[in-house]
Amino acid sequence: MGSGSHHHNRPSPPPGSASLQQQPQQQPSQDIEEIEEIDDDDDQFFFNPRAPALMIPDLFTLLPPVRDPLVTNTSVVQDETVSTCLPFLSAEDNAVAYNEHGVPSLDRERHIRFLHQSLGRLPGRFVAADASRPWFLYWCLSAMAMLGEDVTQYREAVAQTARSMQNDEGGFGGGGRQLSHMATSYAVVLALALVGGEEAYEVVDRKAMWKWLCSLKQADGGFQVCLGGEEDIRYVSYLKVDPAPELVS
Repeated sequence: MGSGSHHHNRPSPPPGSASLQQQPQQQPSQDIEEIEEIDDDDDQFFFNPRAPALMIPDLFTLLPPVRDPLVTNTSVVQDETVSTCLPFLSAEDNAVAYNEHGVPSLDRERHIRFLHQSLGRLPGRFVAADASRPWFLYWCLSAMAMLGEDVTQYREAVAQTARSMQNDEGGFGGGGRQLSHMATSYAVVLALALVGGEEAYEVVDRKAMWKWLCSLKQADGGFQVCLGGEEDIRYVSYLKVDPAPELVS
């Protein structure tokens, strides 16, 4: 890439490392620079971070390689979404300022405002997603934390909301008086861990949670996601390992 070219122009992808090893006489791409040789058989390479083609795989910058000929409302909406996203992922929209990775810079402040709004009062149409409230909590809090926003301001509100979702027999449902479920329990526990503090940690009835988890265990060693539900081992491992251990141990 010449010094006068714009870094959002996608260069041709370089040869794979296997090809370079099989054909040592081949000249490396301009987007790969050879560094210190470790031994006679193993050369190490590092990538130029200003080459977008190396940061975003071609699979995500081109139209899908396999397409179903059947046209449906869903496929039409999917095609519209792809058409909207591709110029950003392929760095071909000249009206957009791209960062050194070849993607548009993240508008951090706008995202944070959106996340704060999403933790407030939502429009009536969100009633259909009432059972997903724990996920909204977790997704928004997690995103804000990753953006560097202080989420402890939500500690009291999250603790109060979590209490309303917890069932006497253990675990959390998607909302008040809803059946306890592994997925929603996982999301609530993570939300409590994100806001932190004893006020949040003390919400979890650990003894009831443990008994509820044990009641979901099956003879084959698996766990149901809820009483009478399908088996899915992911959430029980998450509940026992991922969050702050003092919440459920």
